[in-house]
Amino acid sequence: MYKTILIVALCLIGIFVHPFDPGIMDFVYRFIVFSIIVYLVYNIFQQTGESENEPEEPFIKPVPAPIKDEFKISDEWHLDELIEGDERTKNYLNDQFDILTGLIFPDSGWVFYKDGDKITVITHKSLSDQPVPDIQENYPISGLIQILDEKDNIVIENNIDIADNLLPFYKDIDYSVKSFIGIPITLENREKIFFIFDSHHTEHFNQEDISLFTKLAENTGIWVLNRVNAYALLSNIKNQTKLLDFSKDLNSSKTINSAIEKFALLISNEFEATRLTISLFKKDKNIGVIKKVIGQKDDFEENMEFTLDEGLTGWIISKQKPYLIEDLEKGDYFIPRYSKDEKTNFGFRSFLGVPIIADDQIFGAVTLEHRLANKFIENDKGKIKDFVDIFSTTFLRSSNPSTS
Repeated sequence: MYKTILIVALCLIGIFVHPFDPGIMDFVYRFIVFSIIVYLVYNIFQQTGESENEPEEPFIKPVPAPIKDEFKISDEWHLDELIEGDERTKNYLNDQFDILTGLIFPDSGWVFYKDGDKITVITHKSLSDQPVPDIQENYPISGLIQILDEKDNIVIENNIDIADNLLPFYKDIDYSVKSFIGIPITLENREKIFFIFDSHHTEHFNQEDISLFTKLAENTGIWVLNRVNAYALLSNIKNQTKLLDFSKDLNSSKTINSAIEKFALLISNEFEATRLTISLFKKDKNIGVIKKVIGQKDDFEENMEFTLDEGLTGWIISKQKPYLIEDLEKGDYFIPRYSKDEKTNFGFRSFLGVPIIADDQIFGAVTLEHRLANKFIENDKGKIKDFVDIFSTTFLRSSNPSTS
């Protein structure tokens, strides 16, 4: 547009403006103006021609990076890990403990968290000259603690006659308890924290204070739950990042063998196991073959074949389902891993196996074994499956997955 305006302006100047008398200077002046006009007109036509002949540049839509799942707060609460590993949570619970201690003036106070059928000590404070018990790491849930756990409400007892069997942490010592208050804090997944206070005076704790203690318990529960959620979400993000990194690494594999090596190394680093085995399914022969072993050696080594109807690994492949045994020595009969000819578990106690499946096709199984019982839990199935789901896609890109 500006070139067109410039051309019009130069034409007007050339026609109406004559700074020199007729002669050489006037000729040079008109020649320069005319030359500029010609150059601008030529330039405009040249650009117009190029614009008409030049193909339109294709628009490439950006492809978003694949996301396996939407980030969600995990349903797996790890209260014990949070309390043991997060100093801020410990300090917060201690602060709430001090607030309650200042409100009710007990002779002794405890904070526990429920750990299975036991309670584990978080902190303890003695405020009297009564004997102090030898503090153990945990105690059985019994007596008043059991009542507190089952009722899931604040319990106040102000006229206790004998406390020996009612409070497990005072067993076998000369400690007089006449009044007791227990404040449970229950998280959404039913994990619990207990604030326990006692006094050697009767009628020491006031029933009218229950509403205040309930509010304090609710606020403490919300704080701890938010803290657990934050750690669970952070763990989820780290896990998603780990899965994405594994996917990128796996894509660089040129053969199934290379992919198996990377997968085996990852699983052996992520899960503590005495032995890790990757077995592949030979569809043409309807048998399995042990492809990779990391860890303890036994009679079943790499390249050994096995039928699918005699052991745990064959069952996992044929049924296309995971299998978990927390203790191989429990039960009335022996369960072989590969063959009915097995006569021993080779010292293994825990077993976890997950099938390798992609697009409803079975390609094999990955199994973990450990010398300790209860080493693998139900949640480990899902954790391994996340990696297996990525690893299994490798077989879809191979023409001969069992031998490549």
